[in-house]
Amino acid sequence: MKICTVCKNNKIMSFAEIDNLLYWECQVCEAILLDPKHFISSKSEKKHYLKHNNNIDDNAYKDFLLRLINPIRNKILIDDIGLDYGCGYAPALAHILRQDGFKVELYDPFFFPNKSIFLRKFNYITCTEVIEHFFNPNQEFEKIDNMLARNSFLAIMTSFIPKDNLFESWYYRRDPTHVVFYNKKTFEIIASERNWVTEYPEKNVVIFKKSN
Repeated sequence: MKICTVCKNNKIMSFAEIDNLLYWECQVCEAILLDPKHFISSKSEKKHYLKHNNNIDDNAYKDFLLRLINPIRNKILIDDIGLDYGCGYAPALAHILRQDGFKVELYDPFFFPNKSIFLRKFNYITCTEVIEHFFNPNQEFEKIDNMLARNSFLAIMTSFIPKDNLFESWYYRRDPTHVVFYNKKTFEIIASERNWVTEYPEKNVVIFKKSN
């Protein structure tokens, strides 16, 4: 790799080779990137997503989603229009918000490929366990920025890179569809490039505020 796909910096170095997979680390934003030669095909990616158990009736999964939902509830007005970006085949988060009376649109490149959303503006966008799948994070964050209205926010849930050299044994790394990994420094760089403000209300949750 010659460039960081998160911050577009060329200061990247070989990080590790684990299970015959090569990883790189950006020396600026500290993102860890799987080498693109290890990316799986779209067909395999979709097949893997269909294995996910995103059952809204599963209390443990609902509690998991509430870690993102609870911090944004007091930020949402009933007339706001939201977008669940990368919602998957069973958009449980949107279902919970809709039950509370909120308006949420859906987008997923495999299961809800409604490209008209890219021509619209939203008051809030959620990405739950999504950004670690981005082949080109910089491009995806630019798309999202263009869809955020003034005084809107982007709420993200993803597992942050573990400390103390635990990356090799980290369960999150073993998912073949996870290709990029983030920490707080990564999110601060992402925010600074777009004049966003960051907030970390829960473990593995970041909320970006867009003012202009």
